[in-house]
Amino acid sequence: MGLFGAADLARPTWRGRLGASHFGAKPTWRRDTLAQAILARAILAREYVCGDKGIKCSWGRAINVANRYVYASQPERDRVIIISKVQMVVVDVVSTDKYPVELFHVPHLDQVWILNWRSTNNTGIKTIQVIRDAGQKRKHHTVHPEPIDGHFDLVKGLFIPSPDQELSHYSFKYGYATHTNQRGLYKLDLVNLRYTRSVDLTPYNCVPTQIQFSALYGLVIMQCLEPVTNRPTGQLILDYLTDTVIGTKPNLPGIPYISPDSRKLVTLDRTNNRATLIVQEITENGLVFSFDVKTTLNISDVTFYPSQTTHSYDTYASAQDKEDILFLNLLTGKVEIITGVGKAVPMKLTKWNNPNRPISGSGLFGQYMVTPASEALFVINGRSRTVNCEIGAVNHPSAVVWTTLKIH
Repeated sequence: MGLFGAADLARPTWRGRLGASHFGAKPTWRRDTLAQAILARAILAREYVCGDKGIKCSWGRAINVANRYVYASQPERDRVIIISKVQMVVVDVVSTDKYPVELFHVPHLDQVWILNWRSTNNTGIKTIQVIRDAGQKRKHHTVHPEPIDGHFDLVKGLFIPSPDQELSHYSFKYGYATHTNQRGLYKLDLVNLRYTRSVDLTPYNCVPTQIQFSALYGLVIMQCLEPVTNRPTGQLILDYLTDTVIGTKPNLPGIPYISPDSRKLVTLDRTNNRATLIVQEITENGLVFSFDVKTTLNISDVTFYPSQTTHSYDTYASAQDKEDILFLNLLTGKVEIITGVGKAVPMKLTKWNNPNRPISGSGLFGQYMVTPASEALFVINGRSRTVNCEIGAVNHPSAVVWTTLKIH
């Protein structure tokens, strides 16, 4: 496996089986090994990646597409760049609407969906574009979904099922869009790029702000806020096919995260100077509360890691302002703290709703995770729950992407 990431980086290097590369304010690419010798080194031309000398790169999101390309959005350049994983060069540049930020991959349709903010602020004037044949070797371009009354829809949020779900035979055909202060959803046909229906959530006083999709039971789990005040109104559970509300958790606030096997839901509820992680089991009858864990860590990001004691997953969470990583056993509730992972990037330097300290696991068959610090990347061994290594000379890394590499 290999890893790509975004950063202000000094020099780019690669290493063997598990590796890391980063994009950043300085347009260089780096990939370090978790194995042995350095295999290659490359620097991309500043003018091509970031523009004129002296202009820093600004990265929105980065995703792995077909294990062939890394797509990375550049909001302040109004474009998405496509990097060949093998060649480690930019092979295509796709023009977009203003300020492209969020990227979503739909593998079974070979699409990348783009949410363009059209502003430096996270408001409800965003547009949606789609890149078809995203994993193919060709010149790429964007199309808009079908207009409504002759106009492209302006949305607040776009929610597409994650490609990380293990039940690959379950092909999600729909996503959802939300609008500012509207208590409801618009269902998107991902194949035909058009809206199919609206879902009224007024009886539940729910403006959806985060959505997770469970492939196992066809559930849609959303975080709800009250319009205008943004007061939490709990969680709603929908049936994915009928859009019928089948469960409510009005007293459960926070951001939901779903495990790749669709069996566990971890909800992060942030309050002043502390956080609560609420663990629920996903069943055919809905969500069943397991336990919650309170921590004084200000949680930045959450990832899942294959459990060593069950056939499911455990959770790791990074801290916004401490040099710690929290491990949570999702079966027993056991907590451990991994220390010494460096100071996080200051919150004031993060943009585009990115966490200041992302943490990314390498998937079902990888034992490593990577989390950026302010001046380095830290590789965590999930089996031993220790710091495996530190990769220095990286300035303000902001995003990481895992890919699979063939070793000959």
